[in-house]
Amino acid sequence: MFCRSIVFTKTPLLKAYRYRDKFQLVPIFYAKNAPLSRYARHFPAFLEFQIEDCEKVDPIMEKVIKEKGLPEELIKQSRVIPEQNRIRKEILQLLSVFTNFLFFEYTSMKGYWGIMTPYQDFDKIDEKTASMFNNQTSSWYVNAYVYPGLKDDLAIDKLTECSDYYEAVDEPMAYFTVNPNLENNPEIKIPPYLDFILDRYYLLDKDVRIKVRQIIGLLYDGIELFDIKRSVSLLSIISSIEGIALIDYQMYGQTPNLGAKNRVLRYLKRYVAGKSGDKFAEFYAKRCDITHESSLFLGDVDLFGDVEEQNKDWFFRMEVMQVARLALYNWMRRKEE
Repeated sequence: MFCRSIVFTKTPLLKAYRYRDKFQLVPIFYAKNAPLSRYARHFPAFLEFQIEDCEKVDPIMEKVIKEKGLPEELIKQSRVIPEQNRIRKEILQLLSVFTNFLFFEYTSMKGYWGIMTPYQDFDKIDEKTASMFNNQTSSWYVNAYVYPGLKDDLAIDKLTECSDYYEAVDEPMAYFTVNPNLENNPEIKIPPYLDFILDRYYLLDKDVRIKVRQIIGLLYDGIELFDIKRSVSLLSIISSIEGIALIDYQMYGQTPNLGAKNRVLRYLKRYVAGKSGDKFAEFYAKRCDITHESSLFLGDVDLFGDVEEQNKDWFFRMEVMQVARLALYNWMRRKEE
């Protein structure tokens, strides 16, 4: 069964990316009626993916549906929708962790006050339309991306044949460390060996894969919160490093009874070349400052505080995030012993 959903990035997707016959990213302009705006900071795209037929269903949920006299088709959907959501979320997390870009969806239907922006530049619209936009009253909005014909656009029976696909750029170290800013690149870039990385992930032993997926989820949360909750973001990222460091130690470690900090240092030294132990110790020390001393980043306390200190904090947090990505990427490429 093939599914298609609207997802978002903070950097435009201008070409397709396909992983085997499992999933594919498709630029939104493949849908002729999809709305675009030059003022938008969330760029829509299609995520296409395949799920297996789902026979399992929560027996309590099925009982409730039957008691309400709802049709059998709804029971079928109650099997499909949870699996569809799980797979979509997993794909978005994998793409966000193993590239430099955040892929996300709108998961909440909570409302907010807002006003409309025009599709065109303000200097290109007529006086009457400009007056309408300049004299708006706020309305209650729902976080959603819809347009006429969306339902038909989401119905697919195979992955879309696209005219242009991304090719890998750079070598791994350069990809993750040279200007990896999440939002300042003109378009998505795909790292080398991404197909191989995903192959390795899906071939992991089931128990290990469950743990690695949780670690990827932690790192994803840190990436998503990077500019919103800086201190929580760093804690989430460092926690993901601690988690994979423990798995690596259990699989490949030789020194007995290694503590959490030393496991982290061992892991980062092994999978991130060119960084000193002192630098990695700084990462762990900041984690301890937050957890034990409640020492938050300045931007979480005062957005209008010392700009130089906030810039220094931003660079530090970016370095930690990219080290976490690069280390996990290299860990997935490691040959099994």
